[in-house]
Amino acid sequence: MPHLLDGYHALITREELDPAHVGAMLRLRKRLFVDHCGWLLTTVGDAERDQFDCWYTEHCLLFSGVELVGGFRAIRTDYPYLTASVFPQLAVRRFPSRRDAWEISRFGVLPGVARSQTARVTYALMFRFAELRGAKALVALADLSYERFLTRMDIRTRRYGPPQVIGNDRMGRPLTALAGEIPLGLAANPGLTKFLDLGRQLEIHDASHVLGRSSIPA
Repeated sequence: MPHLLDGYHALITREELDPAHVGAMLRLRKRLFVDHCGWLLTTVGDAERDQFDCWYTEHCLLFSGVELVGGFRAIRTDYPYLTASVFPQLAVRRFPSRRDAWEISRFGVLPGVARSQTARVTYALMFRFAELRGAKALVALADLSYERFLTRMDIRTRRYGPPQVIGNDRMGRPLTALAGEIPLGLAANPGLTKFLDLGRQLEIHDASHVLGRSSIPA
């Protein structure tokens, strides 16, 4: 019987270390978020990038065989990050700014017959990344369907404030989002166990990790 992880492998890197793979991720982001979702994001040619794709940003890529099928970017919250910098109005309590909290953004997987499976493996990669970096919480900007999806997967979340309309897509439809975090302690979030177990089995090349610590300086 095939294993869920058969054919999957992952890469964690930064643009200065691997511009080719990060470039592929930026092109995938344009396909997913601009072309498919209709978000009004900044594009450069066939790639989507913003001011948070910079020297301290870590990019996590998931492959099925040789094909890039999903991923996300991660930023430590003691550096400027998307949610706190661009959407401060979404918080009624303070956003974190510390080494052990990371923001996850531009999380997505390719549409297709294996999308549900790929999404599950990408979540496993996300929680494994957090474990490797010693994170205590993951921060994200999300829509309500994403929050409900995490609840169905038995992942507990905490909101920073109520949902708000943050703009419109290219069809003029309003985009409603909220800011929240996933606490990573197993006592507070036991549903993480199955994803951590899966992530520990995933083949991951961690190019930006040196001697068990992030190579981003303090």
